[in-house]
Amino acid sequence: LERALVDAVKVGPVNKGDPVALVGNSGYPGCSTGPHLHFEIRKNNSWTDPAGYLSSKNVIDEQGGGNRNIGSGSWDWPLADTIRLTQHFGKTPYSWRYAYSGGIHTGFDMVSTSSEVVRAPKEGTLYSSSQPCGGSSIIKIKYIDHGDGVLSFYLHVQ
Repeated sequence: LERALVDAVKVGPVNKGDPVALVGNSGYPGCSTGPHLHFEIRKNNSWTDPAGYLSSKNVIDEQGGGNRNIGSGSWDWPLADTIRLTQHFGKTPYSWRYAYSGGIHTGFDMVSTSSEVVRAPKEGTLYSSSQPCGGSSIIKIKYIDHGDGVLSFYLHVQ
């Protein structure tokens, strides 16, 4: 994502709830295993658990099993209900793969059963980037600068 920060094109201001992308599978096969949204928060350039920013919501927790309430912040979730959370932030059954992050999953992986539209969870300035990923694959990335050192990232988008 460091290159995405340097090479990104400024799209412009977005308001909470504005569409910013569509869920995709960009980066396949080297950096994506199927259509989903990788949603990531960075505060002062450090990976941060998105649950502290997102509002409380009942989601289908595929990693933990069953339905679970996740979130303690005030931001909207970037996808509409019903959300299937397929991978959490931190140490996960698959995070050993992520050498770049020291073996932690740097965000939430999710899909919606009702919509592919990714919406801004909070206002800010939207940027767009495409980066090489896993050989010949290209990953499409959007991110929003929310100010105060907080960025939200949206990976694998169409």
